[in-house]
Amino acid sequence: MSKTRQISITLPEDLIDAIKSAVGRGEERSVSAYIARRLAPGAAMDALFSEWDAERGAPSAEDAAWAGRELDRALGAQAAAGRSSQA
Repeated sequence: MSKTRQISITLPEDLIDAIKSAVGRGEERSVSAYIARRLAPGAAMDALFSEWDAERGAPSAEDAAWAGRELDRALGAQAAAGRSSQA
């Protein structure tokens, strides 16, 4: 088990309510455990991208802008598909 340390963070009330509801439903043992589980994949991806950038160089501003537009487009299409399947 990894070491832990207590910190204080500020979150929007609606997010705190959602996290506490999830904990109340038994999805996680505590608010801290919930937040740690949700942050871990992003931290792993950040480390991979940092390693990639160190080995190959960071993408150009043009490439980063293109990737951002493509992600926005793909996520928008995914959200639209989800809405239409719920109708």
